[in-house]
Amino acid sequence: MSQPVSILIISSDKKLQQGIASALSDIAPQIKSVADSQEGLKRIREQRFDIVITDSRLKDFSCSILIRRIIAKSPSTDIMAGVPAEDFSSQRELLDCGADDVFEIPLKPKELHLRVNKLLKERSFLQSCGLVGKSVQLKQIAESALQVAPTNITVLITGESGTGKELIARAIHANSKRRERPFVAANVGALAEGVVESELFGHEKGAFTGAVSRRQGLFETADGGTIFLDEIAEFKPPTQVKLLRVLEERSFMRVGGSSDIKVDVRVIAATNQNLEQKVREGTFRADLYFRLAVVKIEVPPLRERPKDVPLLVDSFIQKLNEQSGRKITGVSDEAMELLMRYHWPGNVRELRNFLESMLALAPDRRIEAEDVKRYIDKQKQVDRRLPVVTGKSVETAEHELIMQAILSLRSEIINLREALLKRSQLRPELKVESSSVWMGGERVGEIPGDLNVEAMEKQLIQRALAFTKGNRKKAAQLLGIGERTLYRKLDKYRLR
Repeated sequence: MSQPVSILIISSDKKLQQGIASALSDIAPQIKSVADSQEGLKRIREQRFDIVITDSRLKDFSCSILIRRIIAKSPSTDIMAGVPAEDFSSQRELLDCGADDVFEIPLKPKELHLRVNKLLKERSFLQSCGLVGKSVQLKQIAESALQVAPTNITVLITGESGTGKELIARAIHANSKRRERPFVAANVGALAEGVVESELFGHEKGAFTGAVSRRQGLFETADGGTIFLDEIAEFKPPTQVKLLRVLEERSFMRVGGSSDIKVDVRVIAATNQNLEQKVREGTFRADLYFRLAVVKIEVPPLRERPKDVPLLVDSFIQKLNEQSGRKITGVSDEAMELLMRYHWPGNVRELRNFLESMLALAPDRRIEAEDVKRYIDKQKQVDRRLPVVTGKSVETAEHELIMQAILSLRSEIINLREALLKRSQLRPELKVESSSVWMGGERVGEIPGDLNVEAMEKQLIQRALAFTKGNRKKAAQLLGIGERTLYRKLDKYRLR
C-alpha cells in the first residue's frame, strides 16, 4: 500500500497492546491504543484506520456489538478480534458478526503478522480491481482477475443479474497488457435477432435493406483490446458458429462480405444462465462453451456476501451525494443491520436503486431502520403479486406485468394528488395540476391526471429515454423492464 498503514488497538490489557504493537512495528510504525470500546469508537469517528484490532474480553460492552458499530461507522476498516484459544464458539460468532479475521490469545506475534499482511494483500487486490467490498468471495474474485489479467485467456463470468459482472470484466482489462486499447461492451440480449451479426461483425454496403454504407462491427472496434459479450446465452446457433471461428482463427467476415478480416481481440463473456444446462439441451454449442470457459469466474449474489453491503452503501452514498444537490447524511446502525440481512433479489443494482429512491424521497437526513423496513415490506408485497405459470406467452405475461406496474403507479399518483389537493384546500397557495415524475433522484416531468394506461406507458418511456439521454439500457433499468420489452414498446408507440 502506498499510504502508511494505520492501526488502532482496543484492549484494556497493556501487555497485549505492547505485544501487538511490537509484532506489527514494521507494518505500521505508529500504532494507536485505547483501553475501552467507547474511546475506540470515538477515535474511529475522528480518524480513518486501515485495521482495528480489538480484544474480545472488553468490559464496557460485548465485542460483537463493537464490531457492528465499527462497520456502521467505518465500513472500509478491516477488523481483527483477539479471542482466548479455548473459546472456539466466540471465534465463529465474531466472524459471523463481521470480523475479518480472529487471532488467539495468548498472542503469537508471527501468526498475527502473517494474518495482518494477508488482510493488506487482499485489500490491495480489491483496490487494483476497483471492486467495492471485503467479503471472502469478492477477495477471491479479485485475486483470480489479477492472475488471469496479464494473459490472453478467454474468461467466462457467471452470476445473477445485477451482481457486477461487467465491473469484473473491466477490472481484468484494466490490469492487462491491453489496458491502453479499447474495452468494448456488447449486451447481446439487448440486440434484435436480425442485427446481432451486423452489430458484432459489421456489414458491407448493400448487404441487406437499409445497409447504405459499409459499417465496422464491434469486433473491429475492439481490435487490440477487449470485447465483453454480456448475455452470451442469447446467441443463436449461426452466430455461435461465427463466434467460435473468431476465437479459434482470430478472423471473420462482415455480413455480405467475401474476405476475411483479422483481429487481435481478447474475449470476456458473461451470462446469468446455466450454460452447461443449455449445452445439455442442445441450444448452446459444447465446443463454444469449452472455448469460452477456459477460466470461469462465478460472482455470488449479494445475499451470500453481506459483508460487502456496508462498503457498497458507503460508496454509492458518496457518489450520489456528489452528483446531486441533495444528500444522504448517513445510515443508522440499526438500518445498516437490516440492509445486511435483506436478501437483495436484484443484487447490487437493487441496492443502488434503493439509495437513489432515499435520496429523492428523504433527502438531507440519514437513513433510519424504519426506512429500510418500509422498503422491505413493499418488496414483499411486490413478490406476492409476481405471476405464476399460466401457459401464456412470454410477451403476454410481460405485457400484463407492465400493465400491473403502471396501474399501481397510476393509483399511487392519484392518491398523491388527492392528498396534495386536500393540503391545498387547507393552504390555498398550494396548487396541484399534475403529478411529478422522478427518476434517479431527479424530477424529469409531469403526468397529467387524465391519461389512460397506454398514454401513461408511452409517456413514462419517453421520460425515461429523455432522462437517460437516449440510453435504452438505462431506460429499461429505470422502468424495471427488459431491454427487449422496451424495444417492442418503442415499435408499438413509434418512438424509435
